[in-house]
Amino acid sequence: MQNFLYKIQEFMRGRYGFDELNKTLLVLSIVLNIITRFVYNFPAHIIIQVIALSLFVLCVFRTLSRNCYQREKENSVFKPFYEKVRDFFKITYKKFRDGRTHRYYKCPNCKAQLRVKNVKGAHTIRCPKCGYQFQKKIR
Repeated sequence: MQNFLYKIQEFMRGRYGFDELNKTLLVLSIVLNIITRFVYNFPAHIIIQVIALSLFVLCVFRTLSRNCYQREKENSVFKPFYEKVRDFFKITYKKFRDGRTHRYYKCPNCKAQLRVKNVKGAHTIRCPKCGYQFQKKIR
């Protein structure tokens, strides 16, 4: 078994490997493959299957590529978009989880998300990021 793992390590030496863009491509490919199990419309089924397969092939190509500079450049272009989507889902999950005990507001100055206890009355909220203070009334 160790000999097999050693051969895989030798094969991957100098190749790009796995990153956030590859993870996203792989997950998207798996999700599209699962969707094709429920789509019975002939042209749509084939189109979704081809897209899923091409995403998987792109993921494998990027993983085995020796052009590390280009793959890193692609990943750095993708990361800001990925982080925005990830942060949106994180905030949405937190809002759902803390719905009864806290309220979420955006700072008018720096647009940071602020979490405030859900207590009735007028509150002066101070943003810890930029120090801006503003008034909010919780009913």
